[in-house]
Amino acid sequence: MPHRKFKLIFLSHDLTKKVELTLTRAKVRAALFGLAFCFLLTNVVAGLLTSHVLNSKENITLQEDNRKLRESLSMLENRFDDVNKRMAGITQTDALLRLTAGLPLLDKDVQEVGIGGGLGDPALDPDYPELTQNFWTLDKIEREINLQMASFEEIRLKLSSNAELVSHTPSLRPLEGGYVSSGFGPRRDPFTRRVVTHPGVDIPQERGTAVMATAEGQVIYAGRYHGYGNFVVIDHGFGYQTAYGHLNKIECQSGQYVSKGHRIGQVGSTGRSTSPHLHYEVRVNGQPVDPMDYFFDDVAAFPVASAEQ
Repeated sequence: MPHRKFKLIFLSHDLTKKVELTLTRAKVRAALFGLAFCFLLTNVVAGLLTSHVLNSKENITLQEDNRKLRESLSMLENRFDDVNKRMAGITQTDALLRLTAGLPLLDKDVQEVGIGGGLGDPALDPDYPELTQNFWTLDKIEREINLQMASFEEIRLKLSSNAELVSHTPSLRPLEGGYVSSGFGPRRDPFTRRVVTHPGVDIPQERGTAVMATAEGQVIYAGRYHGYGNFVVIDHGFGYQTAYGHLNKIECQSGQYVSKGHRIGQVGSTGRSTSPHLHYEVRVNGQPVDPMDYFFDDVAAFPVASAEQ
């Protein structure tokens, strides 16, 4: 097959000059391939340059973001250190309050607020181990706060119970002035002259002197009762009861709820009595005890009251 040839003729604008270029088919094909290769190479180079420029800007942005993130993590770690110091102070306060309330201290193992975990727990982000550490620190602080809240609630309930115990524990003198003329225990009965057990104390005072409830409670008896004459019994709860005998006048009634220091009657000499005085008893779980052990000039001196304050 004969070789084909192509002739390219170039004319000047005024047609005075002519240039003829004779090309073979092989040369035309080579020229076309060359042009295609140059076009492709130009596009590839342009794409690479564009990608490089864009990646460079993105890398700069990422580096700036990483720098800001690490600064934030560092600030967060410093704040965690401050929170941990405050938690240590709260723990010391908790220990003091538990001692004051009469509660046992929290066990050191309990204070660790440990938890279980799976094998090989993955980090939140392997590129930022500080983030994972901060996550676990925050989680531990949250558990410590929950533990302290539970401990403080236990302390509050105990102190509330102690405060209630204070108000329901006989701790006042039942009347102002006077002295104990006959104490608790064996004594000679002034009428029979036999030695018997005296279940309370006798406090002489002028007839009509106010008699007060020595603790908060409910009047369970108010009326005449054999040798006690006019007699009042108050139940204070917690196993405590107090009794007031030989009253000239009763100023309360059965079922009435009275507060500590509430006036319940007057000194008298009713029943088996030789002169005006108050017969006063303290009973614990139904058994008479020495009322002198329950006389406090200042109720704040009562041990549990200190815990309340």
